[in-house]
Amino acid sequence: MIISAKTKISELIKHNKETIEVIGSINKHFKKLKNPLLRKALAPRVTLADAAKIGGVPVSVMIDKLKEIGFKTDDECGRGPVLPDEEYGLNKKEIHMSKKIIEELDVRPILEGGTDPFEAIMAKLKAMDKSHTLKIINTFEPIPLLNILKKKGYEYQTERPEPGVVHTYLEKRDDLPEEAIKEAEPVINLTYDSVLEKYAGKMKEIDVRDLEMPMPMVTILEELEHLNPETALFVHHKKLPQYLLPELKDRGYKWVSKIIGEGDIKLIIFK
Repeated sequence: MIISAKTKISELIKHNKETIEVIGSINKHFKKLKNPLLRKALAPRVTLADAAKIGGVPVSVMIDKLKEIGFKTDDECGRGPVLPDEEYGLNKKEIHMSKKIIEELDVRPILEGGTDPFEAIMAKLKAMDKSHTLKIINTFEPIPLLNILKKKGYEYQTERPEPGVVHTYLEKRDDLPEEAIKEAEPVINLTYDSVLEKYAGKMKEIDVRDLEMPMPMVTILEELEHLNPETALFVHHKKLPQYLLPELKDRGYKWVSKIIGEGDIKLIIFK
């Protein structure tokens, strides 16, 4: 099989099951591919270039590893040689950042507690001076969050000072207009009660409140793949899943929600 930086992880796995072990050996974050649910949810959407960015390795490192199990390239993917200090080095965007006043937010304890740090990061950005730089300390590059913040007019850089530690710097740019964020908008012409009534007796019900990240999102996407078009998915969740909503929109789903109490929100997802 001829591969390039644009090849999807799912295509590699379909062609050769050894891909899972090979990619997992490159970086610990790729070991998630060994989980069948995660693999099914993530692999179809992630290219080699995406995976390299998340893992903080040059795409050439991944391609060279895959060549060892029989994959081939016809153009070397337009890549240059891999330098010894490049293998687990910086993944840094070439943009200018002032970094005059840096405020830190270490989200590792939040993640260890099984909570999505999205709300903590957004609250910090809202509270801090817009001229300051936010430094997020994490174990991986938060690609979904960064995609959202880019639409809000933020620029970012990431660096890896040591294995297993990622620093992401965020700054608000006045010259970058904020886009309308539509991923968190429910269906405005339908109410929760009307959708509940419409799909009465035609809903698959799941509870993801006790699942650790990222299993709530993975479980929901897995259920939607098997959902009858005439059926809705009724989800018991702890909160509105911000990372999930753009995926629902991309896949053509609509949703309504209702807050029942602290840590208890009901979500109905349908076509």
